Amino acid sequence: MKKFSISVCYFHLNQTLAEPPDRVSPTAEFIWENLIKLSEKLPFTELKDLKSQLVCYEFDGEYQDFKHQTKTLNLINQWLTKEQEKIVLTAIHKNQLAISGNLQPFLWHDTYAFDLTLSPADDERDIAAAEIDLFEPSSLFLDFSENTLGETIWLYGQTEIPDTECQGVADELVRNLLKNTNFTFRLVHKGNLLKVPLFEYEISQANQPNKLYRILVWIDNQGISPDVTSVYDDLFNSLLTRHKIEYIYQQAKKSYIAARKAYSELEAKITQFKQDKPLEELQKLLESMPELSMQYQRQLRNLQGHYTTIKTNQLNYQTYLQKFWQPGDIPSWREFGKITCKRYLDQIEIYLSYIQPGKDLIGEFINTLRGLVEIEQAKSDRKLQELLQIKEDREKERDRNLQITIAVIGVGIGVAGVVSSSYTLAVDKPWASPSFQHPLPLHPFFSAVIISCLCGGVLGWLALLTARKVLKSSSDRQSVSGSQSQPVNPVLQEAEEVRSTRDTEVR
Repeated sequence: MKKFSISVCYFHLNQTLAEPPDRVSPTAEFIWENLIKLSEKLPFTELKDLKSQLVCYEFDGEYQDFKHQTKTLNLINQWLTKEQEKIVLTAIHKNQLAISGNLQPFLWHDTYAFDLTLSPADDERDIAAAEIDLFEPSSLFLDFSENTLGETIWLYGQTEIPDTECQGVADELVRNLLKNTNFTFRLVHKGNLLKVPLFEYEISQANQPNKLYRILVWIDNQGISPDVTSVYDDLFNSLLTRHKIEYIYQQAKKSYIAARKAYSELEAKITQFKQDKPLEELQKLLESMPELSMQYQRQLRNLQGHYTTIKTNQLNYQTYLQKFWQPGDIPSWREFGKITCKRYLDQIEIYLSYIQPGKDLIGEFINTLRGLVEIEQAKSDRKLQELLQIKEDREKERDRNLQITIAVIGVGIGVAGVVSSSYTLAVDKPWASPSFQHPLPLHPFFSAVIISCLCGGVLGWLALLTARKVLKSSSDRQSVSGSQSQPVNPVLQEAEEVRSTRDTEVR
């Protein structure tokens, strides 16, 4: 095949919704690191020194190295090269084959992208399918990260063969392209593009389809040499938007699976839920719900965002496609914009219809738990308040009894003083023998003691009554003051009535 070329179109997000508008993703430079790594197999000097040629890197004098900028770029247009044009690769030699090429690095909205085209330095050099090994094809399938949208490898060549043999040639080219890889391939679509036969292949690994990789084989068997330059931007953008749609749809399926997982955890909690659980268990269950709810809400938000992204890129894809697609061109490309994208959107709507009720259920379950916790907490607080009130009443009762005891002891001490005084007055008076005039004579000391005891008893009784009245009056004033400053608690009021009845019985 003459004028043979291999174009590697690679797309990677440089910013996601997780980053603020003025910052790029921490993994944004993955695409350029991947390309620099390719220079180990294809030792182009320009690939090794790529960072010095891109405006998204700046030189760090301290480390004497180029650092990827963390701020978003404010570019006049989409070129990432300082000269605002493609980078021409100096030719290298592989088994007497001189390979040259060019690199076009871009920034398209939130996506880094490049088009790396390799071809013989002599475009009239006839390349056989077996010679694809000279282009290190296995290394052209670059690594992917979480934010990689995908890669399209585009083979082009001119040959003089009839249309019936084009598919056989295309199959042989793809077979040699994948020879040192674990991929298998199958033809999924065929047709024409700009009047040149085009074959689209899907590759898979370990029986798992991988829509992030696409292989297109464009065989010019009519010597048409299609004018790609005039439609290049729209053609490249159509590849980008298609990869983004496929990528976002895969992310939507992941979000749905994650939401289902969160919902199953919620269902397990609802199944185990019982209204009469202790307060501690209810609180623990309530504390676990915000994290589960946030996981669910996040996946719901992601699905809604994925729907919007696919809808937007569907319109962009159709706009780009209509600028170069012609009647008779490969129909699957047009069907993708009309039929496939609609199927993706319909499926996400189905996901949302399943997920949305779960959001309402989580909200109702959290509200139910919160209400039960508040009720149980109120009951617990009321019981605690009652216990504290009983404790306070007991302490007041002890204080009251202590003050009464002190009052009675004080009276007793006073009586003891009287007894002491009586003893000093009567100690010198002799004992008188009984007579008819004094049948029961008492010594003055005993008379003083008896009179003092009688007086002490009366005074003690009066002191007891007075102390109780004084303490009760003080307690009543405190109760009235407390009732004026705080709302009446029926339980505490009932307890107070019980205590009043008890005091009355004691008196």
